[in-house]
Amino acid sequence: MRKSLVRRGAAAALAVFTGLGAVALASSPAQAADVKLAGVTLSSSTVVLDGDAGCGNRLKVTFKVYNPASGDEEFLSPSVNADVVAANGDIVDILTPSQSSRSGNYVYYTDNVFLCGGLHAPGRYQVQTELTWWDENYDDHVIERSDSFSLQRPTSLTYNATPEPVKKGAKLTHSGQLKIDPVGYGAKKGAKGVTLKFYFKANGSKTYVYKGKTVTTANGKYNKKIKATKSGIWKVVYAGSSTKQPQTKYDTVKVKR
Repeated sequence: MRKSLVRRGAAAALAVFTGLGAVALASSPAQAADVKLAGVTLSSSTVVLDGDAGCGNRLKVTFKVYNPASGDEEFLSPSVNADVVAANGDIVDILTPSQSSRSGNYVYYTDNVFLCGGLHAPGRYQVQTELTWWDENYDDHVIERSDSFSLQRPTSLTYNATPEPVKKGAKLTHSGQLKIDPVGYGAKKGAKGVTLKFYFKANGSKTYVYKGKTVTTANGKYNKKIKATKSGIWKVVYAGSSTKQPQTKYDTVKVKR
C-alpha cells in the first residue's frame, strides 16, 4: 500500500503549527484515546458496467472512524484516504473522503469510486484505505485496510420450456440464448461453450432440485431435453464470474396426465 502524501503534508503542517510556540502547543487539549478504523462499507460488492458506458460515480464508499476527540482538537483530526486499484496493480481512482456525519464517538466519511465503461477492464478491484492520526505527543499512526469489489460486464439470457402444458413423463425442451458484453466497445455477443445448469421446484416444495446441465453452442444458443413429472417452476442458471454478470431465468410449467 502507498505511503500517503497526506501524511507527509500533515506532518509538515504540524511542524508549522509547533513553530508557533511551545506555549500555544502546551495549551492545546490532548487527544483522549486511540483512533480506530471501525469499518469500510461499499454500497455494492459488484458494479455491472457496459463496455460502451461513459464515466461516472459508480460506487459509494463509507469509512467509519472511531474518534472520541472533540472539535477542539481540529488540527489533530484523522486523515482518511484510499486508492482504488485494478487487478493489474494500476491505481484507477484516489479517494479523499469528506466527513458526512457523526454519531457519538464515530465519524463517517464518504466518497465515490469513479469508473469508465470503455476505460476500466472488468475484474476484481481493491479499495486500499489508509487512516492517519496523531496522538497527544503529536506522533503519527497509520492504519491500513483493503476491501474489494468486482467490476463485471453485463449479460443477457433468454429461456423457454416447451411444450406448456406438458404430458407427464414427456420431455420438456429447454432452450434460449446467452449473450455477453465484450470487454471493450460493442453489442453483446452470443457466448459459445458456456455451461448452464437447470433446476426444478415442484409445486408445494420449498427447494430446487438440480436436473442437469448443457453447454451453449454457436451464438450462445442452447437446447436441453429433460423429463417432466410434476408441475412447478424450472430455472436455468448462468453462474457468471468475477468479470461477467450472472443470470437466472424462470419458467412455470404445468404437467397434465
